[in-house]
Amino acid sequence: MLTPAEAEVARLVRTGLGNKEIATRLAMATRTVELHLTRVYRKLGLSGRRELRGTRWFPVPEDLR
Repeated sequence: MLTPAEAEVARLVRTGLGNKEIATRLAMATRTVELHLTRVYRKLGLSGRRELRGTRWFPVPEDLR
């Protein structure tokens, strides 16, 4: 199960934002975003960002489309 922070980072990746943009939006360090993504990939059995962006597990919020 993903933590709320991991799920939020995953959602923002699906919108097309980069790690620096996600870090700024969530007021965290870029390294923290990277760590969250590493955990998301591992927990979901994904190989990386491209595979995460292709999943439907995390709908893109309306205000970010």
